[in-house]
Amino acid sequence: MEKKSIHICLVSDRNVLNITPVLDKKISPDKVILCSTELMMDHALILKNFLEFKGVVSEIYSLGNAFDYHGFKRTFLSLAESIKPYGGNVALNLTCGSTIMVLAAQSVFCGVLQMFYIIPERDLISVISDDLISEELYDIEDKITLADYFAIHGYIVKSIHQNKIISESSKEVFSTLISSINRYAEPLGILNYLATNAENSNSLTFSCMISEKAFEVLELFKKHGAVEYYDKTQVVFKNIDARAFCNGIWLEDYVYQQLVMIDEMVGLQDFAVSVNIENRHGVRNEIDAAFLYNNRLYLIECKTSRMDQKGTDVVYKMDTVKGYAGLKTRGILVSYRKLKKFDIQRAKDLGIMVLAKSNIASENFINSILELIKGDQKD
Repeated sequence: MEKKSIHICLVSDRNVLNITPVLDKKISPDKVILCSTELMMDHALILKNFLEFKGVVSEIYSLGNAFDYHGFKRTFLSLAESIKPYGGNVALNLTCGSTIMVLAAQSVFCGVLQMFYIIPERDLISVISDDLISEELYDIEDKITLADYFAIHGYIVKSIHQNKIISESSKEVFSTLISSINRYAEPLGILNYLATNAENSNSLTFSCMISEKAFEVLELFKKHGAVEYYDKTQVVFKNIDARAFCNGIWLEDYVYQQLVMIDEMVGLQDFAVSVNIENRHGVRNEIDAAFLYNNRLYLIECKTSRMDQKGTDVVYKMDTVKGYAGLKTRGILVSYRKLKKFDIQRAKDLGIMVLAKSNIASENFINSILELIKGDQKD
């Protein structure tokens, strides 16, 4: 893949495939021309703003009606005239855009410009050529961060936890809870209930009759320092962060610990927990954990509460969240409690990986994630 001064991109709802070559320093252009129909103009504006933020000059070239093949050809012929002064120093990215748009662009620019296509599953560039000698595929540099990825899809990252330090006392909690899931599942549900109600009351203290079944898990979190005091009638959390830790953040921290180990093994592009994003309308969503590998996004939902009543809602929420950031986004549901067979099958049908109960143990978790990302390179 040769470096060119200008990239012509066909705008669609798969914006990341127009951006990854632009951020690769070996082939990055000085300017990007965004060819967009009226239907995709919002995506074009998002791309333009992102490129300008990254210091890349860009312009939007309007294609008009989304289904007008001859109109596309006329517009592309006009564009071809305007870029003649640049000679062969222009490349056309044919990965995005509708089929009719791609056909029109190819009919005009074939033999005139270098054309290329990105293989999304493998994050490789294939140069389109009539040459019978097969050209080697180009491996795109993985430069996009989580913040970049969401920005490309129209979201601002309002807060994100990266480079998080997991304390030894937290690791001891993880080890105890994960190694004895059957023993702690029900008591942990009581702790979730206590922490949730304290949070809803905007208090660090919650009073009610507390079953002795919860005392062992309360003692575990007391030794950690998250629970300050408890008895049969009340529980006192040390602070807001401690209350959140008891209410399920501990599982996010555990997942983060696993991602650190996976990163050491294969080199994740970026990863974080507690990612809060906001769209242009001010609507916010929180993602428990996320990571990027080979320019592909993986979103993780962590659940410690009972799933028999709300498993279906969680699975459908995950499917919705996947849609925030492109067609190739993967969803992973990590649950301390078991799911119903119906919910597991529904998740499978929607392409969501489920790791529940013993499958969240460190070795199982890591191997499952490694197998997932390895398989995604072959799709």
